[in-house]
Amino acid sequence: MTRRLTLVVFALLWEASARAAIVSDKPAKVTLTIYQDEVVATADLASPAYGYTGRQNGTAYVRETRTIDFPAGRNVIEFRGVMSTIVPQSAEISGLPGGVLEQNFDYNLLSPASLLAKSIGQTVHLVRADPKTGKLIEQTAIVRSAPSGTMLEIDGKLEALHCSGLPEKLVFENVPAGLRDKPTLSVHAMMPKAGRYTITLGYIATGLYWSADYNARIRPDGRSIDLSGWITLANFSDTSFKQIPVEVVAGHLFTTGNDKPVSSYGPRSTTDCWETNINWATRGARFSPLYMRLHGGIPQQGMYSSSPVTAVSQQEMKIDPRELADYKLYPLPELTDVASHQTKQIQFLHQSGVSFEQIYGYVIDLDVHPSGDVAAISVLRLHNTQAAGLGKPLPAGTISVTEQAPDGSSVLTGQDSVYDTSTGMPLEIATGRAIDVRVKPRETSVQSLIRGKDRLTRTTYEIVVENDKSIPIRFELAQPVSEDTRVVAEDQSHAVEPNGMFWSFALSPGERKTMHYTIEAPES
Repeated sequence: MTRRLTLVVFALLWEASARAAIVSDKPAKVTLTIYQDEVVATADLASPAYGYTGRQNGTAYVRETRTIDFPAGRNVIEFRGVMSTIVPQSAEISGLPGGVLEQNFDYNLLSPASLLAKSIGQTVHLVRADPKTGKLIEQTAIVRSAPSGTMLEIDGKLEALHCSGLPEKLVFENVPAGLRDKPTLSVHAMMPKAGRYTITLGYIATGLYWSADYNARIRPDGRSIDLSGWITLANFSDTSFKQIPVEVVAGHLFTTGNDKPVSSYGPRSTTDCWETNINWATRGARFSPLYMRLHGGIPQQGMYSSSPVTAVSQQEMKIDPRELADYKLYPLPELTDVASHQTKQIQFLHQSGVSFEQIYGYVIDLDVHPSGDVAAISVLRLHNTQAAGLGKPLPAGTISVTEQAPDGSSVLTGQDSVYDTSTGMPLEIATGRAIDVRVKPRETSVQSLIRGKDRLTRTTYEIVVENDKSIPIRFELAQPVSEDTRVVAEDQSHAVEPNGMFWSFALSPGERKTMHYTIEAPES
């Protein structure tokens, strides 16, 4: 009796394991969260040369919801249509009462090369043009080698594919076992009872990026700007998403750098032909009407390229950031398409009348700028507060500043990098060097001193600042110093900032100001 019961149980388990896989063809809902491992320039995201690098890097977290009907017992579930750049070991599945027993990622995708490689020894149909009549004929052939130089056996003779000088194509009766037309994650799970279950699948994927770009237009009053910001999404994977919620996360996310997608690219299909009796005048035949009859039209250039195609969609949106641990989460306010190998732009910021202060400055570094005549740096200083017309977290990116020219047109006056700037923090935009605000720095005295056990260097500086503008300006002179540095003498009191100290003063049109100060620091 015990032996019979054991055999029955074994038979039931065998039947469950042999049961056809349950296929979930696509998710009912997908949410995409894209991170910034590092700040990537938008120009790089739009560059075809970024293709392979773009697929291997860039971090996103994908959350899929699927509703599946299960019978009781052991089941194999195939999640088809997961991202082609999935990191399989990161997959997390919830909603299965019995948990997951085993999971596999099937990445041998269907392609001309993989189809040929899996069809060696199989019978296929060759459709070609009769060289005498030009009519299409069909022949039975056996694939003998592929994909690097496809050889066919036709009527007992070997012939290389695409070597006749006329259009040819192969027709396959079925797809060989083991090939997938979509990336598939399969799992084995034991279901305690039959029923309909809602499954959540989450995983890390690569090949998705976002960047931020800002435009600052200086108003005619010279004291305020109109600030707009754009998020650029880039998808370097082979998976497209239609009308899904997308979130982007600002802040530097630490990753191990070891998460890489499984390569789904097999060998390419190539042609090896013996170049004999070639009529070079017919080399354009593959674009002839006969070619179009076989293939349905002239092929598009670059259709097999893995580089991103720039297809920019500009939608006017405003995004209210949310807190996410130590980061800022920007949920796009509308569902959006994230197409494969595409970049697109979405507006996330538009603030009018943001006040700023124009500053001209110079940082003392005589190793870089020895004694002489140097142009001062022009800086726009904003305060990221509501009172100043802003008060929103700003993700890192690039900003372009434009201003109205005398003829009324807009001209570019500078570009700078923006770091992650939280609410309440200052934002400084360096636009370039002002040729009519000049700085002449020099060391007038350098002395070595011994004070007890300490050896010190005492340095006296003379800084001449000239304002050749027709308007008054605010000037700031900065001196990077260490904690052990002290000011011995100065013409006016200095202020302290995190990187050192600085002096601030106003200059009237045409005014020239000379400053002296002396500092002591330990000898390096």
